[in-house]
Amino acid sequence: MKKYYLKKFKNEKGYIFPLTSFIILLLLLFTYHQILQIQNLKRIHQLNDEQYKLELLYQKAYGSILKEEKAPPYSYTFPDGTINITASPNQQDRSIYKIKMSTDTGGYREVHVEIPD
Repeated sequence: MKKYYLKKFKNEKGYIFPLTSFIILLLLLFTYHQILQIQNLKRIHQLNDEQYKLELLYQKAYGSILKEEKAPPYSYTFPDGTINITASPNQQDRSIYKIKMSTDTGGYREVHVEIPD
């Protein structure tokens, strides 16, 4: 009875299989890395778009605070999102406005702005 599991391979003439398996492994790792990089770039792009929308909403809210004649609270709805503005009592000739902004994609930001009267 021969023990096949102890038999050693005596055909050691070539190196094709280890070389090809190593190259295939490198190609798979490179492909996996590229896929992860594309996913990360896509997520970064989504976050940049959301930050841009929030900044636009902030600029619109700040401009509306300066233009409005009546006292807050204000509520605005834009295609990019919604803005809610409330004011705290005057402190030393200054008004503190709390601006709550939320985008249509789910981004949220709350800013406290101090404007002199």
